[in-house]
Amino acid sequence: MKRPKRLIIFIFLIIFALAVVRVSIENSISTTGIELMAYQERIEGYKKSNAQLEERYLEKSSLTKISSVAREKGFVESKTQLYLSTPLPLALKP
Repeated sequence: MKRPKRLIIFIFLIIFALAVVRVSIENSISTTGIELMAYQERIEGYKKSNAQLEERYLEKSSLTKISSVAREKGFVESKTQLYLSTPLPLALKP
């Protein structure tokens, strides 16, 4: 008679231990979900910031913007070509 009683107690202990493990896992998962949402919000903020920075970069690096800034600083487009010297041959004969 002691054998089935021990088996039932053992089964109840296993069930109780598994229930405790399940509750602890669910608790850690629920806090992980909150952290995940915070990380996703930060990622979205970074994506928006990157898009704005990329737009500013493309605006500043456009050729029309560069040419207008160059004109403001006093640079002018040269109409004549200037050659410094004639090029040397690729290989010199000894």
